[in-house]
Amino acid sequence: MISQKDALTNEEKELLNLIAKASKLFSWEIKNQILKNIKIQKKKVQKQKKYLKKSKTKRDKERMRIQYIPLLVSQAILKGIPLREPKMKKDARAEPESLLFNQMEKFQPTKEFTDFIKKANHTSNETVEINLESLTYVPDSIYLQRINEKNENLLVKMFVDWGYISESKLELFIDDNKNEIAFCLIRVIDNQDNLVGCFQLKHRSFFIVDEEPTAESLFIGLITDLEPNTKYKYRIECYKKSCETLFAATAFKEFRTSFNLNEQNEALFLTVSSDLHGGRNGRFLRGNLKKRNVSGNIDLEKVFNSIATTEKLVTFDEGYSLSIVTGDLTENASYSEYWADLFKRCSNVWNHIPLLTCIGNHDYYSGGRRKGNILGGTEEDCRFWHRYITNPSTGGGVLPGHWYSIDQGNAHLVFIDSNGTGWGKYKIDCNSQQWYWLENDLRTWREKLENGEKVPQFCFVFLHSAIMSSGFWGRGFSWGNDEKAQSYLTPLFRKYGITMAIFGHDHIYQRSKWMGTNYLVNGRNGGTLRPDLIFLRNRLSFDINRTCSNQHTRIYTTLYIPPNIDYFSSDEKESFSKYKQSIRKQLLKQPTSSFYFFGIRLINQRLGRLFDNNIRLKKELIDNFVLLKLDNHIWLRAYAVEPIYSIKKREIFDMCFIKMKSSEKLQEENYQMICPEKVVD
Repeated sequence: MISQKDALTNEEKELLNLIAKASKLFSWEIKNQILKNIKIQKKKVQKQKKYLKKSKTKRDKERMRIQYIPLLVSQAILKGIPLREPKMKKDARAEPESLLFNQMEKFQPTKEFTDFIKKANHTSNETVEINLESLTYVPDSIYLQRINEKNENLLVKMFVDWGYISESKLELFIDDNKNEIAFCLIRVIDNQDNLVGCFQLKHRSFFIVDEEPTAESLFIGLITDLEPNTKYKYRIECYKKSCETLFAATAFKEFRTSFNLNEQNEALFLTVSSDLHGGRNGRFLRGNLKKRNVSGNIDLEKVFNSIATTEKLVTFDEGYSLSIVTGDLTENASYSEYWADLFKRCSNVWNHIPLLTCIGNHDYYSGGRRKGNILGGTEEDCRFWHRYITNPSTGGGVLPGHWYSIDQGNAHLVFIDSNGTGWGKYKIDCNSQQWYWLENDLRTWREKLENGEKVPQFCFVFLHSAIMSSGFWGRGFSWGNDEKAQSYLTPLFRKYGITMAIFGHDHIYQRSKWMGTNYLVNGRNGGTLRPDLIFLRNRLSFDINRTCSNQHTRIYTTLYIPPNIDYFSSDEKESFSKYKQSIRKQLLKQPTSSFYFFGIRLINQRLGRLFDNNIRLKKELIDNFVLLKLDNHIWLRAYAVEPIYSIKKREIFDMCFIKMKSSEKLQEENYQMICPEKVVD
């Protein structure tokens, strides 16, 4: 029989010894918690074997346990959750034909714009900040997007509120006949204030065929010829055509282009969100306001303010390369009011960090009043989502923006549409087009990695469905789309050893593990917070490493992606060594409880203060348990945003280091893929 002492890993023993130097009591409490988790995990191993064996012989009939019905019904009533998933609507519209990435030539400046630029001499280095108070309008809903895998291109979108959140300013840009009456440009300068270029910002009518008046608010431009991994600044300037007078502009905003391994081999950071639900509590009716003073989604604003204000701190002055959202951007995608609210709340992040998204069930909503699919319209189509969101193309003419993958730094990022034919319109089952695409994508990535090619070592899959969750959708409806998506997708994740699957749909926070793959659900951003089904935890066969039980805590996440040290040049090795020393200096200045999580939130702040008061112990913690892992581990940090929040009191809520799954480990497991495969009862 293995003793308690032997059950601990060497790293756990070393950490407990370090904690004991600060507090023996805390070391004892954390040790007991670790041993308790080990016992639970041993029981889970037996459950895993049981379920996997059962899945090879006979699948249980999909059903919802009758004893859960009262709780689920009460949750549905209290939290406004539909009691059943909708069936696929008949005669759903086809995808929009006119999408931006097929129209690159339309981003070329018009002759009228070129003549205006030359006449006004806007190609000079005009880097002096504009007095914004003297202008008629200061755009505040601007967001960047990646149009493809190339890091030299960046899409800029400006949303002009036409009377939802504030007074309409659209008449400054277009006349009654929908003709542009203004020239808008994007001025880009480098770090030495040299002009990179002036790019035209065009009205959406240049690109999108959309007769609905709610589409008039969007202006689109494309910045080109950027260098990877380089800092730039940009601002938007708008002039009246009639008199060439500046009437609208923004301050310069700094952004940094991303990179792939062939362009630069260094660390990068991502921020991942889900279930933003722009427009929630906005008191909107279609095309009208119940009241002029619209509050909108204040919870979402609080979370994104937290992301924006802590960006430099948590990324050690690097900044985020991408802002990823795993679906449900708005409460109902067909409401332009909700999109106006979304951009108002999130532009402080998206105006300098490019946005990439999955599509969620609320992004499919196409009509009706307020939220909910039953009230959300009688047809499934995502033309409203496509109006505002432009994701990279899969390639080969396959459904743009619904499933695609890109490489950024040492990470292979995969995005899929997991809504199925219930919430959405595209299948995800084992013989579907999307499933075969995903299988091929993951297999190709793994084969290149095992062949020693210079490709990312880590793979993340982003989706919306709560495939590993003890929340309402993940476990409440065991016959629903989420369980089906789980049984279709987890065999692929296990077979090819992805690093982590990240999703939402359930408005909870939960980090789990199943067969070597990490799973993270964080729907605690802008939607109505919901509890996980605590009584189900011991019945689940997957390991729950961290969850949130507080009904008022919202959480945002940061991902550190290490470089690929196997392909370091001497210069890259030296540069990364200096960067780690820079991180060390910054961590020494930050409160310990803001960057390291000891596993129990109740004692994390107190233990953190003990380390802060003993600089020798703090250095030992940083050197031995943080810096050493930055070479080859993902560093996930999740931060709590409480109802009363201050950047000075920011607290880490969860943290873990994740190492890539090696080909040797996959060969040892020798998993023969079964699809579908039942994972939990």
